[in-house]
Amino acid sequence: MHSKMKKPLKDTKLGKFNFETMKAEAVSTDPAIRKQAFIEYFERFNEFPSFLFNNESEIDPRLFETMQHLISDLDTSPEMRRGVDALLGRLPSRSSSVLG
Repeated sequence: MHSKMKKPLKDTKLGKFNFETMKAEAVSTDPAIRKQAFIEYFERFNEFPSFLFNNESEIDPRLFETMQHLISDLDTSPEMRRGVDALLGRLPSRSSSVLG
């Protein structure tokens, strides 16, 4: 009986994961670097690294800005858009910081 070869894992294609590098890029003040870090994290783990930000009382402005950039980007996949919606749905409302 001949065994079929398994497809390589996605992580293999993306290279070795470096948490410290991802963290530095994900909280960067440069929106383009931050957006790319979020895209790469999502492609690897199917979620966004929102845990890097203090979102207890309101969503962090850098995180919110990154999510807005992903929403407005025509190249953002439907799967990633669902991830953005899920993330924004579970975090404190942005409107509370605007009103307060």
